[in-house]
Amino acid sequence: MHGRISQAAAVIVVLALLITGCTSQASSIGMAKDKAGKVVDTGFTVSTVGSYDSADTAVVMSVDQQNNSVTLMNMDAGRQYTLYYDGTTYVKDKYDGPMTISQVRAGDVVDVNFLKGKRQLASIQLSPKAWIYDNVENYDLGGINKTANIGSKTYSLPEDVVVLSDGKRTEVMDIVTQDLLSIRGIDHKIYSINVEKGHGYLRLKNDQALIGGWIEVGNTVIREITEDMLLVVPEGSYQVFLSNNGASCTKDIIVERDKEVVLDVGDLEVPQDKTGRIVLSVTPDTAKVKIDNRTVDISNPVELTYGIHQIYLEAEGYDSLRKYIQVGSEYAKISFTLEKKKEDDSSSISQNSIEDTKSKEDSSVSDNTLNSTSGNKVYIDAPKNVEVYVDGNYRGISPVSFKKVTGSHTVTLRKSGYKTKSYTIYLYNDGEDITYSFSDLEKEDSSVSNNKNNSKSENSTREDKEPDLDVVGTVSGNNPIKVPDPIDEVITDEEETKEPETPDEAGSDKEP
Repeated sequence: MHGRISQAAAVIVVLALLITGCTSQASSIGMAKDKAGKVVDTGFTVSTVGSYDSADTAVVMSVDQQNNSVTLMNMDAGRQYTLYYDGTTYVKDKYDGPMTISQVRAGDVVDVNFLKGKRQLASIQLSPKAWIYDNVENYDLGGINKTANIGSKTYSLPEDVVVLSDGKRTEVMDIVTQDLLSIRGIDHKIYSINVEKGHGYLRLKNDQALIGGWIEVGNTVIREITEDMLLVVPEGSYQVFLSNNGASCTKDIIVERDKEVVLDVGDLEVPQDKTGRIVLSVTPDTAKVKIDNRTVDISNPVELTYGIHQIYLEAEGYDSLRKYIQVGSEYAKISFTLEKKKEDDSSSISQNSIEDTKSKEDSSVSDNTLNSTSGNKVYIDAPKNVEVYVDGNYRGISPVSFKKVTGSHTVTLRKSGYKTKSYTIYLYNDGEDITYSFSDLEKEDSSVSNNKNNSKSENSTREDKEPDLDVVGTVSGNNPIKVPDPIDEVITDEEETKEPETPDEAGSDKEP
């Protein structure tokens, strides 16, 4: 009796294994042998929960929850395809923990298992092999031989890398240095780039009194004000400070992605000229000091008008240093220390001791102000009849040309009634001219266009200027393709202090 029960139990177990597909025989369902004994695929697949016949590592292009579909890009083949999920699809994070399909984001690198014939997604998991860098600001996407730098690390950057902005696929060239990115990849290869925080544009109106002065947009952009300037600014809310020859004003703005803000500064108040006295302490004491290209004697306090001033320090055997100081009080102390030159790196800069000051970034000028310029030119041929700006400076109406300066530069195209567009170009010291033909600009919605009463006429004519690029968007001479490092500090003194009896008693250390 006991033997019969055992035999019956064994039969039930075998039948269960056959039904659920847990035997080696079940795994070969859909396969058959031809006359030569070779195994061939019959195309028949058992569709059970979790079953699949194909696997892939891919980038998520989009998730459509209305149609229960996921669109993916295979990076090796450069092929895009769509799979469909249902309640039986497993969704897991990189640690095998449970997720929902709504948590899967465009740009994610995932491992998928699926039934190829039915395009049925059996499982999707954030790939355990993939890495991710979030909120990336320090990057260079223009390396030689299709490479990119993220911080100090170098990765390969394939031509078909997935670049996404606002859920739409775009190109590497559409990314400008002000954009905030998330970057994903496997090993030393970049798979996807997401623009998490994009950029918009700032134009000044009625700014004649400010030409040659300075503009600060939060801690993001600090640069000299030029005629017909168009600034690329990261999206966000900012306080804008403008100054020139004692005249100054402060405005609040909100910059939206891919939109232009026009700031009317016609109500600029011109106060009485104010000056402050700055005590400079420089190491070594043999250093020569220039402020606004004028040699100064720092043995006594230097008197400067309120506003931003450029300071340049140099000494034999030391790295030169170029910074910006903002005078905003009657008295302040500032200290600088130059670093000794190194044989393998002559561009390093020390951390300067700053008293009664705070530091800011300048997005228009790097510590190495000049980079290599050749007799070659850059030509912008298309689209035609649009305003062309390079690093915020007006170049003329296309087609237009300008001097070729090695490094990365932002080219902005603008035309009334059309969406302004920016591109990053990487110029190399290869002894050749280069020509760019960009896509036509997209038309704006009529509601948006009508609100821009300050936009210049499409038929307006301008002199085709060709100012030098020598001090714009500069890069390290040791690496002509490197995106500029965080730019010069602007050192400000915000609190007024009474003049002490001796200079050593002035000011106090403050955190930025």
